[in-house]
Amino acid sequence: MLTKTALLLGAAMAICPLPSLSQCVNTMTPTCGVYTSCFADRCACDGSPFEYFKSYGAKYCTAFLELPGLSAKGAAWRNATLKCLQEKIVPLLPKDGQSKSCNCQQMQLSAFDSHVACYTQPSASICELDVSDWQKILAATDPVKTLQDQKSRKQLLVVARMCLVDPVAVQAKDVIQKVIDKLK
Repeated sequence: MLTKTALLLGAAMAICPLPSLSQCVNTMTPTCGVYTSCFADRCACDGSPFEYFKSYGAKYCTAFLELPGLSAKGAAWRNATLKCLQEKIVPLLPKDGQSKSCNCQQMQLSAFDSHVACYTQPSASICELDVSDWQKILAATDPVKTLQDQKSRKQLLVVARMCLVDPVAVQAKDVIQKVIDKLK
């Protein structure tokens, strides 16, 4: 029986030349280099209004990875979320290895579409984090830019609404409601 990791390794081997295979494999320890060392190379969108990997993926991956003071549960959520987001991208990369065949607009849309599911995974959901973790995470997302960017606003609003009705999200309900009020 193939595990998810084995399947992803196979997918990475199919799209990454052998010398750079290690750059495309998702390690057990969260890292952000894969956005620039593999994803951006396999889907060349520099200069496109739909570039995602460097301007968004790597930027926020690094911000979350360097986020100080998360609780143990918050750090576990961050690690699971970063891994999930990266795993969702691998199967979307051009199978032919030709970065020019990548549809930058579709890649950006697909990457954004994966955020809500990764943030709210049953095994590690943002909805179950303490208020202090929510505050740190929101601060790390560059709140002014998040409120101005329609795709970011949409995903944050969807997550906040999901969490508001989550029976486990009792501690952060006030913070979640404030987020929803700002996004309306």
